[in-house]
Amino acid sequence: MSVASRLSEAGHYASQQIKQISTQLDQEWKSFAAALDERSTILAMSAVFHQKAEQFLSGVDAWCKMCSEGGLPSEMQDLELAIHHHQSLYEQVTQAYTEVSQDGKALLDVLQRPLSPGNSESLTATANYSKAVHQVLDVVHEVLHHQRRLESIWQHRKVRLHQRLQLCVFQQDVQQVLDWIENHGEAFLSKHTGVGKSLHRARALQKRHDDFEEVAQ
Repeated sequence: MSVASRLSEAGHYASQQIKQISTQLDQEWKSFAAALDERSTILAMSAVFHQKAEQFLSGVDAWCKMCSEGGLPSEMQDLELAIHHHQSLYEQVTQAYTEVSQDGKALLDVLQRPLSPGNSESLTATANYSKAVHQVLDVVHEVLHHQRRLESIWQHRKVRLHQRLQLCVFQQDVQQVLDWIENHGEAFLSKHTGVGKSLHRARALQKRHDDFEEVAQ
């Protein structure tokens, strides 16, 4: 471009033709540079997508094992800890899946976006990304398949953990009632055997009994 400018400024006899050629060259170069930038963007997006997809798929077996291995804890504290860890695992898997899904959608949007009228003559206008689209979709569907399988396994164990926790709470409540009956209820009934020598005393005993019965319930 600098050569063309010098020739034109020097009064070259073909200065008009030089300007036309220079303008055409400038347009061609800008179009080429834009095509390079677009290609670089697509490749960068593809690399990020495939990296996250491979990381997700490589973690599936370990996640499945974590969702299904081992028995259910019998102590309430251990159960609550297991439920917390199980929920954390779900959030980890969901975050990984969401990133793959979003990156895949963004890449597909770029590969499938319609050309604007001003870009119909660009170097990338004739690029056929149909094969690339199918390849990306195949990976997205594979990730989705494993995510659904993981969620099913995770949900099954979640239900089991919460049912076991409910059982522990019920057993604890029952034991508290049994302990109360043994330590307080039976002692109260054994101690209070009188029926009262008068109406006043009988009503007082009845009131004490009603109060105790209310506590018991």
